[in-house]
Amino acid sequence: MSNFSPKQSVETLLTVANGYSGASAIAAQVLLSAWNSNDFMVPVAELALLDGDNYQHALNVITLRYQGKEPQNVIAHGDKKFRTLCVEWSHLETQRKGAA
Repeated sequence: MSNFSPKQSVETLLTVANGYSGASAIAAQVLLSAWNSNDFMVPVAELALLDGDNYQHALNVITLRYQGKEPQNVIAHGDKKFRTLCVEWSHLETQRKGAA
């Protein structure tokens, strides 16, 4: 178990997602999937790209959603930050079969 707060986990993964590392995409996918799982999904195998602490942050975000809480609501200006993240990572959006 980690001692990270949900706020700390969301903010940390936002920092990783907005960076330029091999873990940026999976950090974005965790956040965006917790925010809007209709359009974004987490490729579970890619969680291995996260280091130990960031993996715990990812689990915290997933747990937050399991508890019925939305990640954008635990940070300041969350709606704006998540909309911006969505635009930045729109290429990760799930493509549905039969979509027009």
